[in-house]
Amino acid sequence: MKKIALIFLIVPYCLCFAQMDAESLVKLSEGTTAEMNAITAPNTGSLLYNSSEQNIFYRDASSWQAMTPVKDITTSDTFLAITNTGNTYDIETTFRDVKDELIFDDANFCYISMVEDSGDYLVIRYDKADVNVETRSSGTGSQPNTLVLLQGLTYN
Repeated sequence: MKKIALIFLIVPYCLCFAQMDAESLVKLSEGTTAEMNAITAPNTGSLLYNSSEQNIFYRDASSWQAMTPVKDITTSDTFLAITNTGNTYDIETTFRDVKDELIFDDANFCYISMVEDSGDYLVIRYDKADVNVETRSSGTGSQPNTLVLLQGLTYN
């Protein structure tokens, strides 16, 4: 009797498996560009598949924005390089030893002057209005060590 009860517990478990079909997928509302733009007072955060552009759009506070997938990108920085080709990301970092960090600021910028392990200097200038905006200046020779010298550099 115990064996039969055990079989009734195991057999249904073995027959259960996950299935996915088209009916179990979430479907977004679909419309053309003209239909999308004709929607009156759409809710912020709404999603729509635009069949004209074959892309998903979301609604921000004032307009429809395309949700563009990241395709092939290449970006390079002094310390970080990112390459994406065919959805394969290659991230390379280069860390350097620095010394003699000096910090200065004026009405608009904050400057960080440093000497890298190679002996060259690097100055990073941050915009006080938006600290995400940074520009750099680098060179050989003596490290700029006064605000006047830092303000006179060319930044990229």
